[in-house]
Amino acid sequence: MNNFRPTDAALAGLRLDEHARHVPAWMYVQQVSDGTVAFVGSSRVQNAPHPLRYGNTRTHQFVLGELIVRPHFVVGTDVLRGQGLGGIAAQSGHDLSRYLDCGDVVLDPYAQLSTRIA
Repeated sequence: MNNFRPTDAALAGLRLDEHARHVPAWMYVQQVSDGTVAFVGSSRVQNAPHPLRYGNTRTHQFVLGELIVRPHFVVGTDVLRGQGLGGIAAQSGHDLSRYLDCGDVVLDPYAQLSTRIA
């Protein structure tokens, strides 16, 4: 995910807020009710500590703010139906070919999906 960098102008805007973070991430989004979605995801960086820890050593932090999303691709699928967010979070890996067997490509702005499932 590190191949897609925001523009210098976008990064300059993020640098104006000392707490803003730009990190690679993945997420699943699930409809909860009208106007509400729940999501679960993960982010990994090369070196510890992770910047989203904000220097804190407790197990969990509650973060209220904004989520900046810059998708590399989006796949809509029904193959995960019934697993719930906890089950999705606990799964190991992402089987894109399986997701596409019961889904479709929603967005692929950089034509990168085919390189991930080849």
